[in-house]
Amino acid sequence: MSYPIRTKIGTLAILAAGLFALTAAPDLAAASKEKDAQRYIQILRTSNDPVAVAKALDELGKLGQIYKPLATPAIPDFMTALKHPDAKIRAAAAESLGMIDADPKEVVPALLKLLNSDSDEKVKIAAAKGLGSMGDKAKPASKDLRELSKTDELRKTKLGRAAQDAMRSINRRPNE
Repeated sequence: MSYPIRTKIGTLAILAAGLFALTAAPDLAAASKEKDAQRYIQILRTSNDPVAVAKALDELGKLGQIYKPLATPAIPDFMTALKHPDAKIRAAAAESLGMIDADPKEVVPALLKLLNSDSDEKVKIAAAKGLGSMGDKAKPASKDLRELSKTDELRKTKLGRAAQDAMRSINRRPNE
């Protein structure tokens, strides 16, 4: 073989290997995300560390936005975390639960309960953000969110601004 032919064959081999790697990459990434989700679910179910549990809830929320089935097995754990004594865990659960496209008939009332009666403002803000993440599926929460931003004084609070943002997301038109 002459030098130019060997060069062409080598180039084609490198190109073929690159194409193979590109086709295998999504499968490898999906497998990695699935392992991550399983690890976070395990942390939710076994850890007593509030920081680790809150991080697991956050990460599952992000994974659930990418691919809902990654977070679906943890929905009962999210619902349980909404009642946890630690405010950091309740807040993480509230915000993340809105991100994973869980059943609004179950999630909206649970988030409204936190929004209206939790003693921690950060939890209330997270509940508003969770409702906002649900978009128009959280329409039943509109009245409660509107009440939180009714007056100028309330609108200036972090909770009032979170409620306004949630209202915008819930009432967004499909073409916006």
